[in-house]
Amino acid sequence: MVDIGNLLVVTAGLCVNLYGLYTVIYGIPLLGYGGQFQYLTIIGLTIATASFVVRIIHLLTGFLKPVYETLSAIATPVEGLISILYWPIVLYDRSLLLPEGLDYDLPLVLDLSIHLIPTIVCWIDLLVYNKDFKRSPTHILAIYIFGLSYFYWANLCFENNGYWVYPLLDKFTDMQRAVFFLFCSWGGALIYKAIVKAHSLIHVPTEVKQMQEVKKTQ
Repeated sequence: MVDIGNLLVVTAGLCVNLYGLYTVIYGIPLLGYGGQFQYLTIIGLTIATASFVVRIIHLLTGFLKPVYETLSAIATPVEGLISILYWPIVLYDRSLLLPEGLDYDLPLVLDLSIHLIPTIVCWIDLLVYNKDFKRSPTHILAIYIFGLSYFYWANLCFENNGYWVYPLLDKFTDMQRAVFFLFCSWGGALIYKAIVKAHSLIHVPTEVKQMQEVKKTQ
């Protein structure tokens, strides 16, 4: 039976994501190698969107669960990391995140649509509705691979464009930049572990509940 609440939440999240992607990619063109996909935000948003699409298919048909689990396990901590990094930096100094010459202030609705709402929907979907979620070392590995892949991609874009998509990265030496990306990957893995812990507290296994009930009656 389809969980209507879950379906509505994910569908709403998908609509917000599509609005954000369409508005940014077609409304705020970024010239240069990689275009808007130089940004971690847009890559993370794309993965989250794919996760929502597959989640809807799974809810309606029961298929693609392994694909959804993998996408969700990457999208949820990555979106969380994006929100954690973005808001403090942008409140401190927005110029650290905007390439030189790009003078554009995101409307609040769009800003929330790409930097906060996807995170909230990912977390609600996984923590509240995905009761069968299980921690996997493969998920941790996928997060680190994603982080290292983006490090390579950001360097590739820099080599072709002559500038870092995030001016913040230009303030680091090569070694500091590598450490920063490794730290962010570790942060993503740490967020994943926090999600796993929160999930275990919300969805206590039946066996554990029964043992707790037995102890109470003794």
